[in-house]
Amino acid sequence: MDLFWPGGRHMLVGALGRVSDRLSGLVWSTVSVLVACSCSGGEGSPQQLLPPNDPAEIFFARDLSIDLDDFERTSSGLYIQDLSEGAGTVARRTSRVWIEYVGWLPDGTVFDGNVGGTPYAIRLGGNEVIRGWNQGIVGMRRGGIRRLVVRPGLAYGSSRRGDIPPGSTLIFHIKLIDVD
Repeated sequence: MDLFWPGGRHMLVGALGRVSDRLSGLVWSTVSVLVACSCSGGEGSPQQLLPPNDPAEIFFARDLSIDLDDFERTSSGLYIQDLSEGAGTVARRTSRVWIEYVGWLPDGTVFDGNVGGTPYAIRLGGNEVIRGWNQGIVGMRRGGIRRLVVRPGLAYGSSRRGDIPPGSTLIFHIKLIDVD
């Protein structure tokens, strides 16, 4: 579990300690909006007020332990870090896979996940999941654990999706349970 979930159980216990990180993120977000509005004379379009599209320009919560220098950056702008290689069958572009995952926003907020529950079954290569998953799961081996930092253009773009704000970079820890 410690490998899969950054900080393991300590992360759950330390959730209250993240309040300062969230306040810091809120301050940075507010400053960004104010700067964007003042630079546009207060007439900026909503598109201009979205967070940066490049994960390299984002502040990540300390608890996520994100150092993009430890990731491989693909030509599409997806960041991939293998935490455990796994063994056995390799996921291909059209494989059906079963995964456990946790998804975070850059401020450390968990927005989705199924760890400890039923593995999530998906067919890669179609429209079932975001493009960041279609690209980022390919090449994983059964039992492998991978961390993805997905830029908005490979996730939900400028659309809001549930608790995920428009223009969000997303962070995922994915464990490949099985491949068909």
